[in-house]
Amino acid sequence: MNYEQKFLKDFEDWVKTQIMINEMAMEESRKVLEADRDERAADAYIRYESKLDAYRFIEGKFANYAAGKDFHDLPDGLFGERHY
Repeated sequence: MNYEQKFLKDFEDWVKTQIMINEMAMEESRKVLEADRDERAADAYIRYESKLDAYRFIEGKFANYAAGKDFHDLPDGLFGERHY
């Protein structure tokens, strides 16, 4: 594995770890918010959600790379799908 391949693999692994961490932190913040109505938990929830959106965007770019698509191509199924 050359330097670029190793770098991309390590970066992708790091992004996946950040997604997992932010999902857990967001869930815990939500629990604290629901239990205590603590406004700091609401702020934390929003921050974790924003970070999670950014990491998922980057994850989509890695999916494009793995599928042999260009960087700016849209992920498959983006249009016509609804996520609630």
